[in-house]
Amino acid sequence: MTRFTSSVSLSTRDIVTTLHTVYAGVIAVGISYLIGFATQMEVLLVAALPLGVLLVMSLAWLPPRAQLFAWAATTAWLLSSVYLGVSEIEWVMLVVVFFAAIAGSLWNPWFIAAIWFIHPLWDLIPRELPDLQHDLPLACLIYDLVVAVYLAWRIRTGFFEGAVGRPTTPARFINTGLSRTITAVVVGSALAIEIFLVAMISMEPSSVWFAAPVAVALVAATLALPHDARRVFWVVFTMWTGMSFAHSGEPLELAVFAVMIALAVVGFTKSPYFWALAWGFHALWNFFPRVHDMSPSSALMGHWMYPLAGFAFEATIAVYLALWAMQANKTR
Repeated sequence: MTRFTSSVSLSTRDIVTTLHTVYAGVIAVGISYLIGFATQMEVLLVAALPLGVLLVMSLAWLPPRAQLFAWAATTAWLLSSVYLGVSEIEWVMLVVVFFAAIAGSLWNPWFIAAIWFIHPLWDLIPRELPDLQHDLPLACLIYDLVVAVYLAWRIRTGFFEGAVGRPTTPARFINTGLSRTITAVVVGSALAIEIFLVAMISMEPSSVWFAAPVAVALVAATLALPHDARRVFWVVFTMWTGMSFAHSGEPLELAVFAVMIALAVVGFTKSPYFWALAWGFHALWNFFPRVHDMSPSSALMGHWMYPLAGFAFEATIAVYLALWAMQANKTR
């Protein structure tokens, strides 16, 4: 992890990193839709093995570091969606999944492989499932083990050696896998708190008045984070915000999500200006004509349900990120 460069021009490495990230996002979203389609068609059990193989083959060609982070993101995306709002006990597993994804990318890849081995056992625990998901436990046993065995093989052969994220310059605290994981968990906790608070008020018309103050409070909280931790927070949160309307499955919304992922990555590698651009663009995107999903499940994601509230929140953050970028240029 290095500080921002003074130029906003993109090198070949920047472009390749961005394309790899967008590609991994497309694969994760695409596989999740295929799983949903197989569930609706009641062929989940038959599709489990082909889908597992397809996921592995889709990511296997990526270089070690890009692939490790792709597996971390895919793990968080695919495995966590099962637990959102299902029951209190499954929130525990949700936390475990996110921790494994973080620790696997910043500490040791075995954390990611382990959660794919453990996940089928969790699905074998007796619990009530919707009629369309009656094959879920056995399907997960097949699908998850395909991924788990592949990851274990890659790790054992040394493919991911040196691929975990670490600072490229000496750092006082985040120089070990454990310390990097702890820092990432703290950053993730700050994001989770914001999501929870927004979920509490986002469905109320009064949220329009609270949006900007919440953004200011969030920015103020991030200022206490170390520089690298703050950068990680904004790259993750920018991607998360880009997902606001992608749940609809509309091609245009998914394209916007991909653009937000790309700007998040370039903002991390080059300059906060790209983050400011992403947030400014998405602030205006709130007003794009669409039917806003006002369901509790959407509010649970921490997205603002009223367009004006979303605009106020995101525009405030865009201004802060633009000021950060200008300050970073002045200090060089």
